Amino acid sequence: MNERGASGGSALIEGLIITVFQDDGPFNIHNSSPLSEDEAFNMAIKTLTAIGSDIPLNHGEIRSYGPMPTPRQPYLTIGFIFALKAQSTSDTRIARFGRIVVFWIITRSTALMKYIGLIKRMMRRTLQMYHIKTDADLEKGDIPQKISEKIQIIETGIETFYITENNEMEPFLDLALIPSNSPLMLVDNPKNQIKVLLRKKPSPSKKLELLQVVNDYKRRIHKGVIYKSEIIDDSIIIQHLLAKFGLELQPEIGFHYRIHLTDQLTFEELDSFFDFHITTKRHQLITQILQSIEEEFPLNLYELSTQIGISVELIEEFLVSAIRSGLIQNSRIENGFLISQKENGT
Repeated sequence: MNERGASGGSALIEGLIITVFQDDGPFNIHNSSPLSEDEAFNMAIKTLTAIGSDIPLNHGEIRSYGPMPTPRQPYLTIGFIFALKAQSTSDTRIARFGRIVVFWIITRSTALMKYIGLIKRMMRRTLQMYHIKTDADLEKGDIPQKISEKIQIIETGIETFYITENNEMEPFLDLALIPSNSPLMLVDNPKNQIKVLLRKKPSPSKKLELLQVVNDYKRRIHKGVIYKSEIIDDSIIIQHLLAKFGLELQPEIGFHYRIHLTDQLTFEELDSFFDFHITTKRHQLITQILQSIEEEFPLNLYELSTQIGISVELIEEFLVSAIRSGLIQNSRIENGFLISQKENGT
């Protein structure tokens, strides 16, 4: 396993083991870790016995456990458990609640724990991106290997942010979920470098504001550590850097697939979709959007903006993205309202 990231940081993820609960018990369908097949199987059995497998899981839910030891030192594992619809089963419980799947992420560092939330979102989006809705989908072609490669982009010391209209820094890991023209800020801690990527030419005053954001961030860094900062507006260099950090937007990503795994939109799925954008009052925003969709009444975005303190433009951008992606269906934005297309027969 390659232990160096593209930017020189140490890779936190050493490999992936995928365990599926077949009708007759757990079985590993993929192992790209340093553990042998016997070690991987024994680890899965012992660890599942320790944490218990009598879930059941809610639709779209991913639970994490760990870090836990593996049969081979110094490797640890963090287990991510979720359920997929069983395409064929004679087990009534599996038919009702879904087939349990476990992604065992193998690591040598407990530092991976601070990325648990990001990993869950990466897993959810990767499953969605490859249209994995049943247990059979998971075993098609080279899907397990693609998933393994997708989750191994996290590196020690690499931090990625986008800068909001209010000059606030928000973490991100997926370009498809942030405004298309937002400046990006890549912090390479191993190299003590900060790169601000300008995907849209800013005004002179905006550029000064961005420099202030960078300087404010640098002041929060431990004393004695000097970071070199650079603002980049060359589109070719930007694309190169995004690819280097594993952040390039592939054609298959973005808003060309259904975001959610179940037929009914849930609070958790909408919350996860908006998670990179909003850090406050998100609960109120999502609750009102869901209520409007479920009860099929027009949602006045101007009133919503006043109530929760988020601009109409930003709310509309979120909703348009969710509608284009297929997360929100049978709805449209019209004259400042979120309108159900069912209500007028369209």
